[in-house]
Amino acid sequence: MTDNLQVAIPLFPQFTALDGIGPYEVLQRIPTIDITFIGHARGEVRTENAMLGITVDATFEEIPEPDVIVFPGGVGTRPLEQDERVLAWVRHAHATTLFTTSVCTGSLVLMTFV
Repeated sequence: MTDNLQVAIPLFPQFTALDGIGPYEVLQRIPTIDITFIGHARGEVRTENAMLGITVDATFEEIPEPDVIVFPGGVGTRPLEQDERVLAWVRHAHATTLFTTSVCTGSLVLMTFV
């Protein structure tokens, strides 16, 4: 067991690189924070322009109740607004998070459960 804060950053096809990597770069410097890139399946997910691939290290089901959510934006958020698996995860996780946050159009996914 750890006292570190668990931060989940969801990744999905066509996410905006800066929206996911920017918060990661800031938060990973804090020794009491553990960050996990999560998504539908483990493995590589490519950014909007497909020039950068980032690895998803855990599925939504593997991190059901993170302390913090940072939901990035990008054109890939559009399908997620109707993706019941993602929305169910956000609803469940949000009930126990300290912070549920987003960057840019990631807010559109969060707005679907308000």
